[in-house]
Amino acid sequence: MSAERAGVSEERAMVRAAGQIGFYTLLSRVTGLVRDMVIGSVFGAGPSADAFFVAFRIPNLLRRVVGEGATAAALVPVVTEYLTSRSRAEAMAMVRALFGAGIAVLLVLTVAGVVWAAPLARLFAPGFAPATLALTVALTRVTFFYLLCIGLVALAMGVLHALRHFAAPAFAPILLNFALILCALLLPAHLTEPVFSLAYGVVIGGVCQFLWQLPPLARFGVPLVPQWRPRHPAVRRVVFLLLPVLFGAAVYQFTLVVNTLLASFLAEGSVSALWYASHLFEFPLAIFATALSTAALPSLATQAQQQDLEGLRTSLGFALRLVNLVTLPAAAGLAVLSVPITTVLFFHGAFNAAHVFTTAAALQGFAAGLWSVAAARLLSSCFYALADTRTPVYAGTIAFVVNFCFSLLLMGEITAGTNPHGLARLFAGLSHSLAVYDLGVAGLSLAASLAATVNVMLLSGLLYRRLGQFPWSGCGFSLLWSLGASGTMAVVVHWIARQVDWLNPQTSFVLRLGVLVLAVTAGAVLFLLLVWRGEREELRALTGMLPEPLLRLLPQFFQPGG
Repeated sequence: MSAERAGVSEERAMVRAAGQIGFYTLLSRVTGLVRDMVIGSVFGAGPSADAFFVAFRIPNLLRRVVGEGATAAALVPVVTEYLTSRSRAEAMAMVRALFGAGIAVLLVLTVAGVVWAAPLARLFAPGFAPATLALTVALTRVTFFYLLCIGLVALAMGVLHALRHFAAPAFAPILLNFALILCALLLPAHLTEPVFSLAYGVVIGGVCQFLWQLPPLARFGVPLVPQWRPRHPAVRRVVFLLLPVLFGAAVYQFTLVVNTLLASFLAEGSVSALWYASHLFEFPLAIFATALSTAALPSLATQAQQQDLEGLRTSLGFALRLVNLVTLPAAAGLAVLSVPITTVLFFHGAFNAAHVFTTAAALQGFAAGLWSVAAARLLSSCFYALADTRTPVYAGTIAFVVNFCFSLLLMGEITAGTNPHGLARLFAGLSHSLAVYDLGVAGLSLAASLAATVNVMLLSGLLYRRLGQFPWSGCGFSLLWSLGASGTMAVVVHWIARQVDWLNPQTSFVLRLGVLVLAVTAGAVLFLLLVWRGEREELRALTGMLPEPLLRLLPQFFQPGG
C-alpha cells in the first residue's frame, strides 16, 4: 500500500472511530444534561449542591489525571507497541502486569482519600463556610470509592482503545448518569441529608461502568486476572511516561480545580454555576474534540511506531482542520445562546433567574476557549503518540500559572470572611493586590480560556520544532474561513434569540424550546452554506462520522471522497 493510500486509510479510520465515540458520547452528554437538570431541580445551586460538586470534583480529578491521563499518554502507545512488534502472549502478559500495578495504585489513592478527606476538602474549597465544609468532607469520604472503580475502567479503556474498540468505553458514562438520576429522584426522601443520594449514585455508577467493560475484554481474549509484576518493563515504561502526565496532560483539569477553589470565595452558588457551565461547555467538546483526539491517538501512535512522520503530519493537519470546522461555530453558538440554553435546561424548580445569569456568564467565558482546548488536546495526543510526555508538561505548567494569574485579575477582590485557614487569607491577600476587573465567576471561566490559548500556542510551536514541518497554511486558511462564517452566523442567531424574553415567567417552556431549536438550526444551516465553498473536503470527511444508515441517505456530493 502506498504512503498516500495508507494516510487516507488512517484518516478514514480516525473519522469512523471518532464518529462511533462521538455517537455514544452524544448519548452520554444528553443523559448528562438530564442528570444536571434533575440535580438542578432538586438541589438548585445552593450550599448542599456546592458541597457535592466539590466532593465529586476531588476523586474525579484524580480519575482524569491518573486514569484517563494514563490511557491517553502512556497506555495506548505502550500497548500498541506490544501488539505491533511482539507476540500476543507477551502483549497479554503485559496487560496483566499493568492491571496488577494499576489496582495497587488505585487502592492506595482511595484509602488515602478517605483518610485525608478533611484536608483535601479544605484545600479544594477553602472559602466554604464551616457547615458547608463539614458536609463536603462527609460527601468526599463516600465519593472517593468511585475512584477505585473508574480507575479500573480507565485501564480497561486504554487496552480496548489500543485494540481499536471504542464503543464500550464510550457508552460507560451513560450508566453513571442513569445512576445519579435515579438516586437523585428516589433516595432524598429516605435520607437525613438528601444530598448524600448523589454521592451514593456516584459510587453505584462507577461499579456499573467497570462491569460494563468486562464482556468486550473477554471477547478480545484479554485476561481479566491481574498479576503482580511491578518490575515488568511495560510497567516501568508506563510509569516513566505517566509521571509527567500527572500534571502536563491534565492541565485543563487542574485549571478547573483552581477555578473551583477560587469560586468558593465568591457568592453562594458560584461553585455550582461553574459546574453547570463547564458541563454545557464540555458537551460539544466531548462529542467531537475529545472523540477525535481519542480516535486519533492509535492512528498517530501507529504512524509514529512506523517512523512515518510525513503521514503523522498529514493526519494531524487533517484533524486540526476538522477542529476548526466544528469548534468555532459551536463556540459562537454557546456564547450567543448562553442565556437561552441555560434557561431551557435549568430554569425550573430551585434554579432561579439569578442562577441563570451566573451560569450563562460562566458559559460565555468558557466558550471563548473551546477551540483552544480542543486543539490543545489534539496536539497533546500527537506528542503522546511520539512517546513524549515531557513537552506537554512544559506548556501545561506555563498555562497553569497563566490561568491562576488571570483568575485573580478578573474575578474581583475576595475576602477570607469567617474562614480562619491560612490558605483563605493567602488568596484574599493575592486578590487584594492583583484584582483589576470584577467579573466574578465569569472571570474564572475566561481565565481558563486564556490559559488554554497560551497552552495551544506553546504546543504548536514546540511540535513544529519536533516534526520539522507543520501544516500552517492549510490550517490557517481553514481557521480564518471558519471564523468568518461563525461570526456571520452568530449575528443571525443573536437576532433570533432576541425575539423572546427568556426569563419572563409568562413565557412558556414550549416557546423557549422552539425558539432555541430554531436558532440552532438556522445557525447550523447558515454556517454550512458559508463554509461549503472553502471547506468542502472537510465537510465531506465529517460525514464519515455519521452512522452507516444515515450516511447512505446523503446525496453523492456529501459522501466522503464524493
